[in-house]
Amino acid sequence: MSEALVVDLYATLPGEVRGRIDALGREHWRRAHAGVPRLADSWCPTRPLMLGAEAYELVGAVADRAAALALDACLRRVTTAGELLAALSMPREQFPLLDPAEPLGPQLLTSLRADVMVERGVPKVVELNIDGAIGGAIEADLIAGQFHELYAGPAPAGESPSGSPLRTPPSAVDAFFTELVSFLGLADGSTLVVPVFREDGLDYLADLDDFISFLAPMGVRGKAHGITVVGYPLDRLTLDDRQRLRAGEQVAHGVFRLFLPVEQAGPGLDALGGALRAGTTRMYTPEATSPVSDKRVLAWLWEDLELLAPADRDFVRRHVPHTVIAGAGALGEDRTSLVIKPGDGYGGAGVTMGRSATEEEWRELVLRAADQGDHVLQRVVDGDLVTLEFAHETTGEIRSAAVPCVLGPMMYGRALSGVYVRHATPKPGELINTHQGAASNSVLIVESPTVRQ
Repeated sequence: MSEALVVDLYATLPGEVRGRIDALGREHWRRAHAGVPRLADSWCPTRPLMLGAEAYELVGAVADRAAALALDACLRRVTTAGELLAALSMPREQFPLLDPAEPLGPQLLTSLRADVMVERGVPKVVELNIDGAIGGAIEADLIAGQFHELYAGPAPAGESPSGSPLRTPPSAVDAFFTELVSFLGLADGSTLVVPVFREDGLDYLADLDDFISFLAPMGVRGKAHGITVVGYPLDRLTLDDRQRLRAGEQVAHGVFRLFLPVEQAGPGLDALGGALRAGTTRMYTPEATSPVSDKRVLAWLWEDLELLAPADRDFVRRHVPHTVIAGAGALGEDRTSLVIKPGDGYGGAGVTMGRSATEEEWRELVLRAADQGDHVLQRVVDGDLVTLEFAHETTGEIRSAAVPCVLGPMMYGRALSGVYVRHATPKPGELINTHQGAASNSVLIVESPTVRQ
């Protein structure tokens, strides 16, 4: 695998290019982030990250290899989704749409977004999100495309005014549809239903009409792939007398799941489950993808280290921070170098940095986690800082800050299509998560013989 370093190349661009990027970003940052959901009182970056082509490809290659090794770790223990739940001591009722007989295999890696932090230029996979509901494809496309339009100006398409090429990555939304249509076996003219739902704490998911509007770009791209995309309230889905799933008058030939089923119980979920069991519709992705994402699987990778081929062993040591299932034996370790996470958590819920807790708080957390058996301890990645300017959503104030980033390579069908970026802002906070105020961003690719990493 390439030994390229992943670094933001903004500072290597010619001065006049940087000046234009800065000026355009300060004036048109709202245009660059149009259509991107964000919390009130948020800070928006006034430029994207800028990666070299080799670094961009490396981020995707690391994510893909980590996911393949994680799946292998599962397959060393079990062969079906139901067996994986048992191995992880996860209750069956936590996955109401899961088919326990679903075989584990490469097909489950159809949709993937790793959470990658960069430490001294080396990408580190801190979490794997293997699921259709990974999020980020729309944001990655919109931010990259809208910043690119700002910079193109009168220059030829795809180039900055200086002649230094800046290009957008392949569209994540298009890659998603190509993979989804193939995975579900949808024919031209098929209807794909996207059940929408409410989620407390996220403004853009609180109103169903706003949620459906947010999905509009997917509807446009869906047409280009020969299908009709229908956003429809989950709780109003029904079954007809032929056990077909209906969204109003529309029959669902396929379903794109953006939600955790256990959190959305009700008649709509029951209807969807009935259609799946009857085989009258298929879902992207099956719920069997979810347990493969459990962070304890990364701990299994480290447990199995001596079973791996030398190249894979080196890969894990270089690209996966040391991860173990939380146990009382960790109390003798330096808590400031550790973070504790629930195995199947998301959105930053239940995550605590050791350096943010007192000794007594940390002891209680670790002992409770050891008793439950469903948390991991992971070495903290000391993320490289990127200096960005931010504009305040309400006041328009411009402020500079050096912040750590989480890169989310969007992988569909094991291929990289864009990178969804989240990073800290001038607002203080330990966790880089949009649920907790992190900013959304994207990547443009810099290709120039004059730029060196």
